[in-house]
This record gives sequence, structure tokens and C-alpha cells, in this order.
Amino acid sequence: MAKFVKIGYEGIELDLPVHALYLYHGTEQLLDNVFTLINDGIERREKVIYIGHERACKTLRKNFRNKITTVSKPVPAKSFVSWLKREYDRLPKRREGLRILLESRRIFLNYERQLDEFNNQPDYRTFLLCMYDVDDISSAEIIEILKTHPYVFVEHFIKPNCFYSRVKQQNWLDTLTGVFNKRYFDSQLSTELQRASRYEHNLSVILLDVDGLKSVNQEFGTQTGDRVLQQLARILERSLRSVDILARHGSDEFAILLPETKKTHTRKTAQRILKQVRNHDFFKDDLRVKEISVSMGIAGFPEDAGGARAIIKKAEDALRKAKRRGGGRVDDVE
Repeated sequence: MAKFVKIGYEGIELDLPVHALYLYHGTEQLLDNVFTLINDGIERREKVIYIGHERACKTLRKNFRNKITTVSKPVPAKSFVSWLKREYDRLPKRREGLRILLESRRIFLNYERQLDEFNNQPDYRTFLLCMYDVDDISSAEIIEILKTHPYVFVEHFIKPNCFYSRVKQQNWLDTLTGVFNKRYFDSQLSTELQRASRYEHNLSVILLDVDGLKSVNQEFGTQTGDRVLQQLARILERSLRSVDILARHGSDEFAILLPETKKTHTRKTAQRILKQVRNHDFFKDDLRVKEISVSMGIAGFPEDAGGARAIIKKAEDALRKAKRRGGGRVDDVE
């Protein structure tokens, strides 16, 4: 039997078992994107179960007849893990695995950790796809769930929908802020640059540095500086789209990757971040501490550079320019 499943825009292969999140807009788009996954499961002789609204189930029954099982009656979220276990235990010997496609509701977000724990048993031949309508769930909620436990994105759809496939890779995360680390950012930057080049799309990078954090650490201690970084990470997350990638790139530096984004739009995002940082009280009215500001440098593909190192270098040059001009501002490369 196959030990992996292909998922995502590039058909990335993940070792089973797999638990993935899928964001979609509307039933029509959902069905367009799950047909391939259902066919793949059928060809691999897996038991395929689709759980969702009757409209979608009716369409799937018409197209796949008795080759899949559809469930239009909602499975209670709190008993879903026990239901999964029963289905797996009942798996006929002729079946090579279990493939569950679930139209998830907001309440399932509270049970994502339990679903991960269920699918973290290496002997299980399962592919579990939790599908959330983006009109019912916010990007911030998805990001919060992904931060809660040691899982990260391994593939991003640069489409109106997004696969958030997750593998157990705690070393992709920065332990202080909970955002991605430099290693993950560098990996994704290379991947997105290849994709942008292939499809002739734009891409932008922001490098952000906290002005005067060294002085805060020296005067008030590193714990105060750490709290600044943690609060800043939350501000940045709220300012970005779900497809943007935020990472801690250095001790007091963050990097942001914005796929399919021109520099004119990136500058607007950076200006919005500046405003939110200025308006945030990092020290809860403690007047002993000078308020925090940040400096940012932006660079874009293809106008500024074509490779990962080159675009980072351009963003670093722009950041240094912003710092030389007094900080608390956004600058571009020459």
C-alpha cells in the first residue's frame, strides 16, 4: 500500500497518517477541489467517507455512486474522535486505509488538537481533511490553532483557497513568539520565488527591526524585551493575510513574505503596521519606558531581485536606510 498522500498545489507527498486543514469559498469550489482527492482514495482502495451538507453529498453520490460513503447528518464534534476510531477499527481487510473529508464547523476548532493526537499514531493508515468555509472562520482563528501545537504549514495554495497541511516539525517555530523561525522562512521564500517565476507573479518581502530594543533590554531586563517581541508578533499576525508568512528572522528582527503582492500594496501593509505599533501601549502606561517604534525595509520580485539571497539583501539595504533616517519608518531600495 502507498505510505504517503499527495496534497496541495504542488502535489507534495506527506507520509501517512496525515491531518490537514483546507479553506474554501462555497460548495462549488469545494467540490472542484476534492474530486481529485476522492478519486485518488478510490484508486488506492481506501475507504472514502465524505461528511457534509446534503447538497454536496448528493452531488458526490451521483458522481461516485457506491464507491464512497456520504454522511449528511452532522457528527458531533466532541464525539468525532471516538467515531473515527470506530470507523478505523471496522475497516474491511480489502481496504488499504481510511480517507475522511469533513466539512468542519467552527466548533471543530476546539477539537483540532485531539484530531492531531488521533492521527499521530504511526500505524494508522488515515488521511483526515478538515474543510472550513472561509466565510465562517477567520484567518486569525486558523493561525491561532496552528500555533497551539507543534505543527506548521508545508504548502500554501496561492489561490482563493488554501491547504494548510501539517507535519510534526516543532523546529520550524520560534519558541519565544510562536511564529515561524528563520529556517522555515528561508525555505518558503525559495519555494515561493520559484512559483512566482514560473507563473510570472509578484512577490514582496518586508524586513522589520525593533528600534531601541537593545536599550530596553539593558535598562529594564530581557524579560521586558521579550514581552515587546511577543506583543509585536501578535500585532503583525493581525495585520497579515493567511497566506503571508511571518517569521522571527533575528534577535529583534522579523521577516514577512507576501506572495502575489506588488510593492505598492506591500508599502500600504507596512504603513498600516507602523500605525498599529504607534498606537499600541507595550508597557501599559509605564512612563519609565520609551514607547517602541519599528523600522522596515521592503523589496520585491521581479523588479529588485530574482533570487532568495538577493531579495533579502535588497530588503536589508532598505532597512538600514530606514534606520539611518531615524527609524520609525518604511523604506524601499534605490
